[in-house]
Amino acid sequence: MFRTTDRYLFQQIFKTTLYAVVALSLFLVIGQIFQEIRSLIVEKRVPLLLVGKFILNIFPMSLMFTIPWGFMAATLLVFGRLSQEQELNAMQLGGLSLPRIALPVFAFGAMLSGLCLWVNVKIVPRANARMDNIVYEAVERDPKSLIKPGMITAQLNNLRIFVQSKDEEKLHSLHLYRLPDPKKPGSVGEYVYAEDATLGVDQVKKQIKLTLTSAYIESTDKSGELNIYVASAAPWKVDLTRRKKYNAGSMTEGEILALLADPPESITAAEKTRYLTTINQRYSFAMASLAFAFISVPLSLTKRRKDSTSGILYALLLGTGYFIFSLVAKKSNDPALATLILWIPNALCVIIGAMLFRRARFL
Repeated sequence: MFRTTDRYLFQQIFKTTLYAVVALSLFLVIGQIFQEIRSLIVEKRVPLLLVGKFILNIFPMSLMFTIPWGFMAATLLVFGRLSQEQELNAMQLGGLSLPRIALPVFAFGAMLSGLCLWVNVKIVPRANARMDNIVYEAVERDPKSLIKPGMITAQLNNLRIFVQSKDEEKLHSLHLYRLPDPKKPGSVGEYVYAEDATLGVDQVKKQIKLTLTSAYIESTDKSGELNIYVASAAPWKVDLTRRKKYNAGSMTEGEILALLADPPESITAAEKTRYLTTINQRYSFAMASLAFAFISVPLSLTKRRKDSTSGILYALLLGTGYFIFSLVAKKSNDPALATLILWIPNALCVIIGAMLFRRARFL
């Protein structure tokens, strides 16, 4: 049965967690935005509307980390203040044990773990997949608007385009470079020049169509022999259909399991381990909020902190230590060992938290 103290603590934890998650998310997202925004706007000429979509898709990724961090910071701050102002002593004098007082924290932590599980398993993979396609969406939408006269544009992988000028109908003095694909051994480059070119998109075949006037095409075959072609008019196409990328971060659990059930020959054992690690990481990160509930309540009582910022700093340090385990797990080539490493922090938080709860009775 919920008491007045339960509702009071739940409201305090909820509001403080909300503020902490917003602040931490902005901190993490702004850093990534500044890192990627120059490439999107300056180098790849992506329209501002698609840049906005890029920014929106970053937020779900940050929630994997900021929800547990924010919850821990909120718990440390709220219980540190209650301890400092002797409110916890009053509750204990009223007959409530510390675990009973902390019941709203455990309940809210379990709710946040459920929310994180949904975000990690459903929302984050889709957001990552949408981010992978933002540049291609811009090209398919209006390829001509992305080409700026006098500047090199690089919307598509391994392609560089330069035009001296353009008008409503044509691109003038076009230089196009197809770079060798570093992921394809033996791939060769290609250089294309045309006095004029008309550009369009075949939405059915997902291709950019260039009709070149006075074209000069220079390429090197696999044997290293140079081939040169000259034509008064030549069609030239760029395939916009993307080869399916087996990016674990952009795949749902079902897609990963389907891939591992029938893996392509090109996938190595280390890559299979990474896919399994990604699944376990999503579940272990989701349980972080509940695990942090065990350790943050008694930890807030071990020292009578007078400043509120120390709670945030403590949470960041502990959260960083927690997520370092995920970096170690990614380096492992053994799926069982990687799974163990990912779940060790949760187990440690519960065990250490139980010991701190017992110790807190004597403080």
